[in-house]
Amino acid sequence: MKYIVFGLGSYGAALSSRLVELGHEVFGVDIQPERTEKYKNNITYTVTLDATNRDAILDLPLLQSDAVIIAIGENEGTIIMLAALLRQIGVNRIVCRVTSALQNTVLETMGLHEFVYPEKNSADRLAHTLSIPGVLDSFRVSEQYRILEVHLPGRLMGSRVSDAEFDDYDITLVTVKRKTEEKNLLGAVHERIQTLGRVANTLQFKAEDRLVLFGEPKKIKAFVEHL
Repeated sequence: MKYIVFGLGSYGAALSSRLVELGHEVFGVDIQPERTEKYKNNITYTVTLDATNRDAILDLPLLQSDAVIIAIGENEGTIIMLAALLRQIGVNRIVCRVTSALQNTVLETMGLHEFVYPEKNSADRLAHTLSIPGVLDSFRVSEQYRILEVHLPGRLMGSRVSDAEFDDYDITLVTVKRKTEEKNLLGAVHERIQTLGRVANTLQFKAEDRLVLFGEPKKIKAFVEHL
């Protein structure tokens, strides 16, 4: 898979390097040449350019990438300008690092929905989330094992837990998260994600269910991608 990461500060560099370790092609972009030079041996490609220059970023394979990650942390204005440019160009998946609630709100009004927040291990978590199709979140248990939250694979829609053959992939279903509707005090209906807790083998999967799985990432990936 191919990713473009804007911003090679500590977070962006860690994310880019981890994605490369996981076997992906990464373009690391930064306006500071000392950063692109520093990480040129750890990242597939490093590019020095101004991320707010539309003509400059058009030289990048933006529309051919599986995701573009804005990992810039020093300048909120640059983040918002770059996000606007990427939306205008038509980039399908934009993941944006945010540093304040106000910035989050502005980006949401622009139509962005995937955000990451600077915190310990967040670069590693996002790398695994990007690396496996359908993954919504990732939690490291040990060097070998992770807990991953994934969209229900289409082939399992309408089937039961007992039909999913988790044992064949040497993974464990921890729980299922399901979209439900509820009314607030004013009677307005809104959606929320409910965690079902321990699930029975007879539970029937619904279209928008999310599975929380435990196991080795490569085995969870094989389960998710199985045709």
